Amino acid sequence: MTAEIVLAVVVVLVLLVWLVLAKANRLDLLHQKITRTAATLDAQLLRRAGQAAELAATGRLDPASSLVLAGAADACLTTGQDLELPVDAERSLPGRATLTQEREVVESDLSRVLRQALEGAGDGGPSDLAIVADVVATGRRVEMARRFHNDAVTQTVRIRGQAMVRLLRLAGNARLPRTFEMDDTPPRLG
Repeated sequence: MTAEIVLAVVVVLVLLVWLVLAKANRLDLLHQKITRTAATLDAQLLRRAGQAAELAATGRLDPASSLVLAGAADACLTTGQDLELPVDAERSLPGRATLTQEREVVESDLSRVLRQALEGAGDGGPSDLAIVADVVATGRRVEMARRFHNDAVTQTVRIRGQAMVRLLRLAGNARLPRTFEMDDTPPRLG
């Protein structure tokens, strides 16, 4: 009888350890996913800003729109570039280090400026340019990348809120991730 109790206790302990390890592994994978999706979002945002600057330089937009668009694109390209991060932090947080609240504001501004600049594209505007199609396509990719990133953050925050994860400190020293909130509605042509 005593051996059966010991065996049952060992089985329960092994099961609990397995559950804790599985939860820790899931949390680690989600943190890695956040890093990857943040890097992807950062790359798409930079690509969109570069294409917007290129569109502003084509001369096909009216001068006021070109000037405003160039300023918004430049703000997106330069925001976060002056961050003082330790070298190891840049490697461990690619993309995440530059997805700040300030960046959310300038990226939202670029979205609004792009929509305003391209809203008249259907009546003889710059819709014939390949760069316009590229900007619109990249805007859609930004929208998807942000959605994937925010989904990963939401899943991670939900798991980190569970009692077992908090009690056993399974997240370690990892900072709590945050969603990237911006106006990412791509411009519509025509």
